Amino acid sequence: MVARRQEHSREEMIAMVTAAAEDIGARDGLAGITMRRLAAAVGYAPNSIYHSVGDMDQVILRLNARTLDRLHRSLRRRTRPEMAPGDAALAIADGYMAFVRQNHRLWSILVDYSRRDPGPLPDWYDAALARPLAFVGETLAPLFAGVEDARRSVAALWAGLHGIAALALSGKLGLVTPDDAPTLARLLVSRFLAGTTAGTGQ
Repeated sequence: MVARRQEHSREEMIAMVTAAAEDIGARDGLAGITMRRLAAAVGYAPNSIYHSVGDMDQVILRLNARTLDRLHRSLRRRTRPEMAPGDAALAIADGYMAFVRQNHRLWSILVDYSRRDPGPLPDWYDAALARPLAFVGETLAPLFAGVEDARRSVAALWAGLHGIAALALSGKLGLVTPDDAPTLARLLVSRFLAGTTAGTGQ
């Protein structure tokens, strides 16, 4: 496609390129996202993407931040303020597994992409990464003895859900199938909740 003169602001270009990366990634996974395909999708030369958004690291970080925000919104929709923390934890597990199943290629990009630049992550990406974890921590806070206990417990729970999802999608080890994942996620959370209750003496 022939490049055209600059018609969009930097913010508009970031939004356009991120949306194009999401569309391509959802269909074809990480391997399908190339500067050439992105340029064709948004109607600009690849150099315009480099100038406005950055290199492929920046493009994928923008895409992954968008995926994290969508995950955050999905988890929030699964819970209600009046829910007991244990019920909310099960709802979050259900929401996480449903999101991964419905967005498996985008989720795989989120967890599998290795940046070429090992430097610090941008502040906007750190914020996107923190939002779903903070939401889980706030929702389940009554279950924990304090801030540090909550931080470690949420990290452990998040890692457990991530592991189930990863094994279900990859088929590795033959332990978890996509159909098994929701049941196993609920089992993990139930055992987690039982241990939390026992630890607090409730």
